[in-house]
Amino acid sequence: MFLRRTTVTSHGRRYQYVHLVESVRRESDGRPVHRIIANLGKMDDVAFENLKAAFDASRSGKRVSVVPAAHHLPLQKPAANLDYLDLAIAHEIWRQWGLDVILGDLMSNSDAKVPNGLVVEALVLQRLVAPDSKLAATRWFSRTALSEMFGIAPTQLNNTRVHRALNQLEAATPALMAKLPRLNQELNGVFTSLFMDVTDARFVGRGPELAARGKTKLGIVSRKIGIVLLCDQHGYPLRWELIRGNCSDSVAMTEMAQAISGLDWVGEAPVILDRAMGYSAHIRALAKTKLRFLTALRRTEFGTYVPDLPWDALAGLENLDDSKLASKASQRLVNAGMNKIDDRLLVLDCGLVKLSNNEIAEASCPEQGAGPAHDQISHAIRLCRELDQAVTDGRYGSHAAAAASAGLKKSHLFKFRQLLGLSDELQHEILDGRAAGYPLASLIRIARLTTPEAQRAAFDTLLRTAPPRRKPSVVTPQHPDTPETSGPLRVRVVAYFNPSRFVEQRQTAARRLERVSNFVAQLNLKLSRSTAKRHRDQVIAAVDRQLRKDDLIGAFRVNVEQQEGVGAPRLQVRVELDQAEWQKRRRFDGFSVLVGQAELPHSARKLCTLYRAKDAVEKDFQIIKSVLELRPIRHRTNLKVRAHVTLCVLALLIERTLRDRLGDMHSPEAALEILSTCKLNLYPSESGPSVYAITNTNPEQTAIL
Repeated sequence: MFLRRTTVTSHGRRYQYVHLVESVRRESDGRPVHRIIANLGKMDDVAFENLKAAFDASRSGKRVSVVPAAHHLPLQKPAANLDYLDLAIAHEIWRQWGLDVILGDLMSNSDAKVPNGLVVEALVLQRLVAPDSKLAATRWFSRTALSEMFGIAPTQLNNTRVHRALNQLEAATPALMAKLPRLNQELNGVFTSLFMDVTDARFVGRGPELAARGKTKLGIVSRKIGIVLLCDQHGYPLRWELIRGNCSDSVAMTEMAQAISGLDWVGEAPVILDRAMGYSAHIRALAKTKLRFLTALRRTEFGTYVPDLPWDALAGLENLDDSKLASKASQRLVNAGMNKIDDRLLVLDCGLVKLSNNEIAEASCPEQGAGPAHDQISHAIRLCRELDQAVTDGRYGSHAAAAASAGLKKSHLFKFRQLLGLSDELQHEILDGRAAGYPLASLIRIARLTTPEAQRAAFDTLLRTAPPRRKPSVVTPQHPDTPETSGPLRVRVVAYFNPSRFVEQRQTAARRLERVSNFVAQLNLKLSRSTAKRHRDQVIAAVDRQLRKDDLIGAFRVNVEQQEGVGAPRLQVRVELDQAEWQKRRRFDGFSVLVGQAELPHSARKLCTLYRAKDAVEKDFQIIKSVLELRPIRHRTNLKVRAHVTLCVLALLIERTLRDRLGDMHSPEAALEILSTCKLNLYPSESGPSVYAITNTNPEQTAIL
């Protein structure tokens, strides 16, 4: 007896039947014939081979017979290889954070077949492992094991559901941000520090209403939006906000600081902010929030807070080829009183510094409505006088720097300084209130007159006319850049010096000077060879553009001379470095000055360490922009852009958690790539359900798990 398999085709499908066959001889002629003894029905390859092995063992008198290697079945090809292990790890982290439950509660779901929370999770995981458009996500989903993990069909994640989920996510984001800090503290403990920064993202096309044309932080001119991010000491995101593309970083961070002020989860954790907040006006605004803030001053403010900063101890250190330049700078500053912590940090604790009360408020522009009120014009005159005095005293290098310290925009500074063209007598009369109700533009026209007599006559004529009627004043919130004033402000001040940074800044400055020198040499060569006549103004404009490119306007004296020689006279450019101005610009190389709330209990060394750890939020932005591919954004509405940013932030949360768990073993990007080769393989079956098998993990994957 033996087994025989018969293949039958029916309705386009093939079936294999197994029969037990007996071999006998016919009585008539003795020829062998086969007779079916039993029909064993349909049988798959494995069962058939096992039954054959049993028959072979029976013939040889054995209990079992091993199928020879030559008789092994050929490997069955899987119907699909689905992305699995990298997504399974990300899904597990998502579940451990409880985001499946939180979003399930926050996002209403009228479509019971596919919960919106699952759609959001799929989009977040796509952003983490294969960032692409939302439309591409619907195709990517079918190539993953997520449909099996979520218990939905691959086709159920379609474009309609994706955009419905984005709408729900945008509406749920404020509540999500309210829950996330508490959830973080439950998993990781109280916050020891918080970090805040601003970045931008550009668009394909016009973008939403929030988008505004401008230069991004990478120097690309495009329509963009701003993003304010708050994270903890591990880089876990806690709060984020979209702002208009033309909103200044200082305004955005001030508003975020005001929003988190008083929240119990903030506690006493210091909030470290970028040096965009390093002007006195911004520091006063931060002080009003009662947060334990810490920021770095802009260079123009150093003299106001630390007038005895020992920068003059570095005079004469100009040999940039000296390999011991950093150590020499360190030694000089130690002799000057700074405390050396290590080779990259010297600290000077300046203690508490009292800032005098600044009673100047920024006046409104005439274009914003009726003329500014008398007290605003008075403040404008008083402000300009104080700025002039500050520049005269050497506290600021320019009027623009002094104005920035007071929170005054350059456009307003130019406008208000024209009032100083009025005679002292008229200025005092305006301060006494005689010009109340008259528009600023009228007073500026008077200030442009060249003689005090003409100004007096025009001013008297103005006063004989009735001031224009103004709309009733409306109390508006104080602008973050011009906070309400209070009494003298005390702040904690710490200065530190980085010798390596000192050498880098000096070398960078030397390269800028070399670029100017090379540019002038090449320009003179072109002028000497060119047959076309170049006008003097054109040459000056070319030099001006180059100097502006390297921020060297004012550092050089430029002279364009006409040289006589063979043929027509030629123009030649001579530039001379203003040594006094150059030394003034270089005096703070390597120095930084930190300003924080007076109640900060940390030592000077700890404050420096805290501020230098602000790369936590900077790395978050790097991850969002590069790994998670935040930009360019292709959405056209504010709502969808907000939802897109939230997806990126949630993907950042998973990435940061994975980085924290892995430690020094692998980066999250490398770990996900290693895990991605472990697939979920689908083997179809003609009889019974399909079979899934996971690719065997290799040692690297096992170590990550």
